Amino acid sequence: MTTDAAHTDWPEDLYDQIKAHGDFLSGRLGKLNRGKQLTLVGVDLTGIKLVGMNLQRAVFRGCRFYCADLRNSDFSQAVLTGCDFSGADLTNARFVWANLRGADLSRAILKGTRFENADMRPLTEPPVQPHGKGGVVSLSDTVLHNTNLSQAKLLGASFVGAILDGAILDNADLEGADFSYSTLTNVQFKNAKLRDANFQLADFNAELMKQLQGTGAKIPQEISPEVLDQVLRDHQAWIDSEGQAGRRAILAGWYLSRMHLIKANLNGADLRKANLSNANLHGAQLICADLREANLMYANLAEADLRGALVEGARGLPVVQSDGKG
Repeated sequence: MTTDAAHTDWPEDLYDQIKAHGDFLSGRLGKLNRGKQLTLVGVDLTGIKLVGMNLQRAVFRGCRFYCADLRNSDFSQAVLTGCDFSGADLTNARFVWANLRGADLSRAILKGTRFENADMRPLTEPPVQPHGKGGVVSLSDTVLHNTNLSQAKLLGASFVGAILDGAILDNADLEGADFSYSTLTNVQFKNAKLRDANFQLADFNAELMKQLQGTGAKIPQEISPEVLDQVLRDHQAWIDSEGQAGRRAILAGWYLSRMHLIKANLNGADLRKANLSNANLHGAQLICADLREANLMYANLAEADLRGALVEGARGLPVVQSDGKG
């Protein structure tokens, strides 16, 4: 074992401690004084395999579970403040009533994972060094497939770039949560608190749009095909007249998800922070268009011309199929 102060190895007796924790849990149930509660602070558990373990009521403060295999393990009522679960496989794991304040769950696999009543609010105290996280809980770029977050406290949580497929968020407190660039499919928000939750750049269908209306969430304004057609005609006139007629297309922040824009001429258009997720832009002209921070996730950009386009902060451009122009 290394003694490097900047790195904490797994305790040599970790599995003995886990066994003692099992005795502790059995003792609590039988009202016997035996075993010892597992308590680890600031420990690096990168890549550890704790599959199917009963870790209820365990204490892991500021520990690192980076890319760990925690499938089917039970962390119910555990203290996991400031822990780093980034990249971990949490399939079918349980975090019911767990304290996950300030935890980092970015890029984690959450399939069938349960977080009912979990406390996932921001961590306001300083994070435990050297591995502890702080601030808001991050679920950025995470896969949430049939994940149950009902009644969880997720104030300000980041779901940026996450894929929520069948996730349950009923009665959850999502005030101020950020769903930018996320994809939401069959997600349930029944009685959820959504004031100031940001869905401006999220990809979701019209049915969910209706559910979000009136909740206090920040949602994009739907644009009718007729309005979009008029904007494109005015923009074409602006291009043809070199700015002497028509009007430049100012589509900054517009919700254009799933729109059909095949071969559309959007040269020089303002598309900053526009939501173009799943839009059909096959053969579209986007020369010198401003696409900064736009959502282009899953958009069809085959044969699209992006020469000179401003793309800083845009998402989805790695799927662009180049036709060799430039």
